[in-house]
Amino acid sequence: MRTLYTIVYTIAFCLACPYWLTRGIFNRQYLRTLRARFIGPGRVLPKMDGRPRIWVWALSLGEVLSARELVKKLTESGADVIVTATTLSGLAAAKANWPQLPVLPSPLDFRLSTRRFLDFVDPDALILVETDIWPGILLQMQRRGLPKYLVSARISPHSFRNYHRIRFFWSKVLNLFDKIAVQTAEDLQKFLALGAQSDRMEVCGNLKFDQPNVPHGAEEKKAILDEIGWPDGRWLVAGSTHMGEETLIMRTFADLWPKHRDLKLLIAPRDRHKFQLTWRLIKEHFPNDCARRSAPSSSDLGAHIFLLDTLGDLERYYCLAEVALIGKSWPGSHEGGGHNPLEASARGKPVLAGLKISNFKWMYRALVEAGGAILVEKTDLTAKLDQLLSTPGLLTEMGGKGHDFVIAHRGAVDDTLAFLNSPQLLP
Repeated sequence: MRTLYTIVYTIAFCLACPYWLTRGIFNRQYLRTLRARFIGPGRVLPKMDGRPRIWVWALSLGEVLSARELVKKLTESGADVIVTATTLSGLAAAKANWPQLPVLPSPLDFRLSTRRFLDFVDPDALILVETDIWPGILLQMQRRGLPKYLVSARISPHSFRNYHRIRFFWSKVLNLFDKIAVQTAEDLQKFLALGAQSDRMEVCGNLKFDQPNVPHGAEEKKAILDEIGWPDGRWLVAGSTHMGEETLIMRTFADLWPKHRDLKLLIAPRDRHKFQLTWRLIKEHFPNDCARRSAPSSSDLGAHIFLLDTLGDLERYYCLAEVALIGKSWPGSHEGGGHNPLEASARGKPVLAGLKISNFKWMYRALVEAGGAILVEKTDLTAKLDQLLSTPGLLTEMGGKGHDFVIAHRGAVDDTLAFLNSPQLLP
C-alpha cells in the first residue's frame, strides 16, 4: 500500500509543481510555506513536562474555524496543543485565533517530510478535522505507536464515488485511525461502505455547531458600519461565492433595487485568489456605485455594491445581512456542493441557497425543516428575495428559527472528546 501510494502521490506532486511555482511567483509566502511543508519546521519544539502534546490538523479556513471550541477544550484541560493548516487562508486564521499556540504548515505526505515533521514536533496524538486524510502521515504515526483520530468526519458524494472505486485501498487507510467521530448517520454508512470498522466509529455531530456565542444584533451591525465607513440600509450578504454566481447575484440585485431603494449588496468570494477578478466584474456592472473592504474611501457612503476582499471577516460581516446568500449552491463554473450556512444562522440571519448543496445535505435539509433556510432555483431567486424583503416579519422569524437550530445542535465537541476518551488527549 505504501509503495503504490508513494508512486501516485509523487506523480501528482510533480504535475502540480508548475501550478505551485506559478502561484509562488506572485506570492512568495506561498513558496516559503511550501518549503516548510517539505522539510518541516526546522527546529525542535520543546514539550511541556507532564502534558500530552496534541497535534490538531485542519485543512483550510473552514476546518480551522470549526476546530476553535475543540482546541479551546483541549488547552483548558491542560494539553499542549499545536495546530497545522494546509492553505494560506487556514494558516492565517489559525494564527489569528490561537496566537499563543504553535501554528505550522501541514507537512507534505512524502516519507521524508512526515518523518522530519514528527521528529521536530514529537506529538502524542493526532486529531484530523473533517476530511483531510493523508495515508503517509497515518503510516508514520502507526509505526511510532501513536494514536490517530478523525473528528467531525464527513465524505462528500463526489469523494465517496472516487474512494469507492479503490475501496481496497481506502479500507486500509481508514482502519489506520484508532477512532472516527462522524457528523451524521449518513456519513457513518458511507465510512462503513468504504470498509471502516464499525467498532471504531460513532456519530458525534458537527463541530461547526459548537462555535462561541457572538454579538449579532443591531449594535454589532452599527459597529461594523461605523468602523469601515459604509452606509446603513438593508444588506444582502452573498458569502463564499464562486465564479458564475457573482453575476447571477448582481443581476438579481439590479432587478430588486428599483423597488427596494435602501438595499445594499456585499459579495464575499470564497477564493482569495478571485478577489481581483470579482472586483473587475463588479466594476463592469456598477462602475460608479461600488466599494471594496481592502481600500476604504470617503465615497463608500454613496455606494450600493461592496466587495469583502479581506480574509477571515465573512463570519462577522454576516451581522449586516437582512438575508444571507450562501455560495457554491447555484450553477456556475463549478460543480457545486454548497458551503456551511451555520455562520449566518448563528447570527440570526435567514439563509437562502441554491439546490447544489450535496456537501452539506443533512445540514441544509434540517435547517430548512426548522424554518431557518430556503432552497431556491436561480430562476426564482429574484422573486423569492422580493417576497422576503417585502415581509420583514418573516425575515425575523426565519432568522430566529435558524439561531435556535444552531443552539439546539451544540454539543459535538463534548460528545467527540467523550468518545475519544484517551489518556493521550487529556492529562
